[in-house]
Amino acid sequence: MGFFTTSIALAQTQEVIFNKGQSDAKSQEILKKVSKLYQGYKTITASFTITTSAVNKKPLVSKGTVWIKGNKFKLNYANQEIYCNGSTIWTYNPDDQEVTLEDYKKRDNNITPNEIFTVYHKGYKSKYEGPTTEGNRVHDVIRLVPKKKANYAYLKLEIDNSNYKINKVIQHYKNGTEVSIELNKLTPNAALKDDFFQWIEAGHDGVTVVDLTKSKKKK
Repeated sequence: MGFFTTSIALAQTQEVIFNKGQSDAKSQEILKKVSKLYQGYKTITASFTITTSAVNKKPLVSKGTVWIKGNKFKLNYANQEIYCNGSTIWTYNPDDQEVTLEDYKKRDNNITPNEIFTVYHKGYKSKYEGPTTEGNRVHDVIRLVPKKKANYAYLKLEIDNSNYKINKVIQHYKNGTEVSIELNKLTPNAALKDDFFQWIEAGHDGVTVVDLTKSKKKK
């Protein structure tokens, strides 16, 4: 799978704009349509595949599912269940019979599946890199470079140019590692109650609760 520009002249023009720290018009036009699409959904349910490729190592592949409603999300991934009601995040490990509570805050250096639909909103300069073809689908490729210092160099978004849905987000780290989040299936507007995004202690007898929230520390 390769990334290429539509013409040498366009590529040269975009490179000049990009080096000045500005976003080009083509990428911004596409991202606005992507944003409009996902902001129109009340909820999102998506299955995904994460592939981590490190230099001289065999790629690690894992699958998961994410549910999103506003600033709330639930994530089943890597043998864990992660719940977030917008302020508190619960990380439940059924194998260890332990759940950890923390105050939720976004992390700058890691892109999680629940952020895949909003990562491009701010904090990046964008550049359109042209189309790439996968099977019978054509995806527009956009490079996002963080404006603030981060431990990764840039992101690449692959966007279906027929419907403006995100197909893949690839995070390129400075050490050569790539982390790809590919969306396998997306279902919008499923009915999800707010308590779906909270870990409920009832029914989890024997689970150890580790409370690291600020309210617990003040006691």
